[in-house]
Amino acid sequence: MSRQRIAVGDWIAFEDERHQVAGLDGQTIRLRSEVGRVQTVLVNLVLTDPTFRQASAPLLPVGGATGDVDPTGVLASLPDHVRAEALALEEHIREVNSGYRSGDPLRSAPGEPRREYHPDLPRTARTQAKAAELGVTPRRIEQYQKQYRDAGLWGLVDRRKARVPNPVGNLDPRVVQAILDQAAAERNDSSATIGGRFYRRVTNRLDAEHGTSTVAMPSKDVFRRAVDHLVRHSPAGPAYRRQSAGNQPDRTFGHVLATRPGEVVMLDTTPLDVLAYDPETATTMRIELTIALDVATRSILAWRITPEATKAIDIGLLIADVMTPEPMRPAWKDALRYQMLRVPYDRRLSLDERLAEAAARPVVYPETILYDHGKPYISVIVQRACTRWRINLQDARKLKPTDKPQVERLFGSIRTQFSEHVAGYKGPNVASRGSTVENQARWTIDEITEFFAEYVIAVYQRQHHRGLNLSGFPDLRVSPNEAYRMALGSAGFVDCPQDPNLYYELLPIAPRTIQPYGVQIGYLIYDAEILYQYRGTKAPYPDGHWPIRYDPRNLLHSYFLDPADGRWHTLRWIHALAEHQPFTDITLRVAKQQVEQRGGSPAEQTEVAAALVELQNRTDAPETWRTDRKRLVRDSQRAAEQQRDESRSQPAVRTPPQLSIIPRARTDQQPETDSTLGIDLSGLEPAEIWSPYGEQA
Repeated sequence: MSRQRIAVGDWIAFEDERHQVAGLDGQTIRLRSEVGRVQTVLVNLVLTDPTFRQASAPLLPVGGATGDVDPTGVLASLPDHVRAEALALEEHIREVNSGYRSGDPLRSAPGEPRREYHPDLPRTARTQAKAAELGVTPRRIEQYQKQYRDAGLWGLVDRRKARVPNPVGNLDPRVVQAILDQAAAERNDSSATIGGRFYRRVTNRLDAEHGTSTVAMPSKDVFRRAVDHLVRHSPAGPAYRRQSAGNQPDRTFGHVLATRPGEVVMLDTTPLDVLAYDPETATTMRIELTIALDVATRSILAWRITPEATKAIDIGLLIADVMTPEPMRPAWKDALRYQMLRVPYDRRLSLDERLAEAAARPVVYPETILYDHGKPYISVIVQRACTRWRINLQDARKLKPTDKPQVERLFGSIRTQFSEHVAGYKGPNVASRGSTVENQARWTIDEITEFFAEYVIAVYQRQHHRGLNLSGFPDLRVSPNEAYRMALGSAGFVDCPQDPNLYYELLPIAPRTIQPYGVQIGYLIYDAEILYQYRGTKAPYPDGHWPIRYDPRNLLHSYFLDPADGRWHTLRWIHALAEHQPFTDITLRVAKQQVEQRGGSPAEQTEVAAALVELQNRTDAPETWRTDRKRLVRDSQRAAEQQRDESRSQPAVRTPPQLSIIPRARTDQQPETDSTLGIDLSGLEPAEIWSPYGEQA
């Protein structure tokens, strides 16, 4: 390990932030960050920290001398007449030196050499002739020649017309440093005026560091110009720009390279800039888009559009979607079929029959998944899914979107090519939002999902990608589908797994014992006939508990695997009657809070069921609050997604719920009659109750 020297005044990187060493005493080190935060840390902790490294000092753009800048770059930026004067003077100097304005006898102009500049004449005579022609002294001509020998064309430029502006050249360096420090400290704050809050805070910072009124502050006009010159994203500008710039690492960007499909797949979730509409409740809701992007081919492998707050089960099933062909829609053209990818279609079809009715979207087996630090991505469900398929997991750093630049750029393309053309587009931020967005929204989540699927298959996958370069063909522009087809020729095709029980295996597990009343998950009791034969028996698992699966998007059911035949069975909530609509874990949490506020216990099933029905009735009423109606829409949409995912797997065995029937009238009582119509009702047979499972109760 190489030795590193740390001295007072040096700059180091520690905990993803740059610090200046303010003091050392052998055991501790005093650090001052760019934002002015001071801390004292043990030296051995700093040196052994994985984020420690030596760093360069922050750049202060205060240089104003021509030696600090590229002279050629300054010359190229000069006005045309200043540059023309320097070029004309260069021709005069060449004529003095050689007798020709071009400096080369082979490229002489008509009439050259002139008599007074003939090469046979002494150089002194030519210098005097040029001084007389230009109206200057011979000494001035000699100065031009020396400047031309030392600096070339830049030496002949009139420096009065080529001054490099330096708005902070006359400022106290302490003021410059305070401006930079305060701008870094306000990176995540709301925007404010330069001459107001920012000016006051910089003044307070200087007073705290150097003493009250020790450093003189410039006028507010000079201060504003200095801030505009020093700070890239002004504190008065949009806050999201400063926050985005602050998330960039203070080092050279790395590059994620992939040469074959599935080598690196990036997952990320972003709010989709479109409001979804629910016609039943006449409300709008915000939605999120989760995408899987293949880095090697820039192909969109899978996507999910869900209500706000994407869940872990959505991410787990998205990984399954990557390995599942996208089905063709009836209205799509045959040109969008998988066979139009021009891959060996017959060979692929023998490996996976699902490709026969698939759309032209690559199907890959991911090797490594690069994901964000969001809560759904680091859940047990995602880890279990990747372990199940032997997929490597690589997490990106927190608040570092530059670790996933390809997928971040993809979101920008989706905004310009898809989102802004959909009714209900609300823009990327509040400043871009229209005043009638809610009135314009008219597409449901299902319809937006279908539109997006058509955009991916018909547009994005077939469009030439400017950032997609193939190895060995740097000038070739190809589409993601073409890149996938060419990559299969060198990397080959990997058969994706097909598991009919995939959906159930990805669901969260609740270890439970089977009681006489069933199993209980979060104050909800589930039961089915299949549990009867296992009551009182010990589970054949190491912990002695039965793994009960549940989907947080629809808590009306849970799932049980029968070890006797390996079939999945549906367990139904014992209080789930016809009036109960599907509900998520969020809605259940609200119902339990209502029970607790009334002084009841969430363990009482009847109280929870009553609170849930009351909550659903309120959300279903048109006169109720807007948030309640949105909760109903969200739960309905989540339940629809759960049913679609479940339909992709082998159907679970369902047990009809135990429904009550109307009892017969007692014979020892007087016949019941309707006093109005005079009809005897005692002989009427009770009507059979309809069961949603196709059987009569």
